Amino acid sequence: MDYQLHHHILVWMEEAAEALRESHSRKLQVDEKKDASDLVTEMDKATEKFFTEKIRQFYPEHRIIGEEGISGPVNDTNGMIWVIDPIDGTLNFVKQKNNFGIMIGLFYNGKPVAGYIYDVMQHDLYYGIVGEGMYLNNKPLKPLPVGPLNDSLIMGNVGMFSRNQNNCQSLLATVLGARAHGSAALEVIQVLRGEASLYLSFGLHPWDFAAGYAICEAGGIICTQADGSPLSILEKSPVLFAHPSVYKEAVKILNNPTEIGEINEYA
Repeated sequence: MDYQLHHHILVWMEEAAEALRESHSRKLQVDEKKDASDLVTEMDKATEKFFTEKIRQFYPEHRIIGEEGISGPVNDTNGMIWVIDPIDGTLNFVKQKNNFGIMIGLFYNGKPVAGYIYDVMQHDLYYGIVGEGMYLNNKPLKPLPVGPLNDSLIMGNVGMFSRNQNNCQSLLATVLGARAHGSAALEVIQVLRGEASLYLSFGLHPWDFAAGYAICEAGGIICTQADGSPLSILEKSPVLFAHPSVYKEAVKILNNPTEIGEINEYA
């Protein structure tokens, strides 16, 4: 890992986060993408533009995959690629002014190098460097111990459980309960901290999962698609990030439809 690059990212993320916090004091331009629950604001675009300009200034040979598409398409994984989600949880950013994050993943020839997730309103910056471990605000992150699947909480969105995608209701019936924040950034943080045993979501874009993928890889958390196949930063994918103690059982449940057991009503 290039530590000058790492330092740049820490400084840039703090600057971007401060701009997002400051933006809550004024009225923002908010537009719909697909529908009223899929929003984009001027700050999504401005934040991605900020990172893009910094990267082009200091690392012009690097390429960028961003949610807002400012840098254009990337069609292969050669060299260093930044994968950026300028505001993960835009609906929360607009409606709650809370519970959103900035996410950056760094990949070299398609392999994770480092990942960064900033919980903006909590001023908490999580990052992982592959081969070195996970950190919170520049101190080693010490996650809670994670036991078996039936004694754990999991992270996932409400819609996938209601639709029973990939048999996920059976997974829900196996665990103590599920939690959701409406932001992949914050949901992955729960897994990094050991407060949940896994994060599951379907149809995520690379910018939704790349940062978490890299940090999990640094922390020994297993990252694949829901069927166990590898992830690619060029493809929209179903994503499973799971602690080793639960990974195999979770994949088995998700890929072997069974009769759904009783789901805890307080889950």
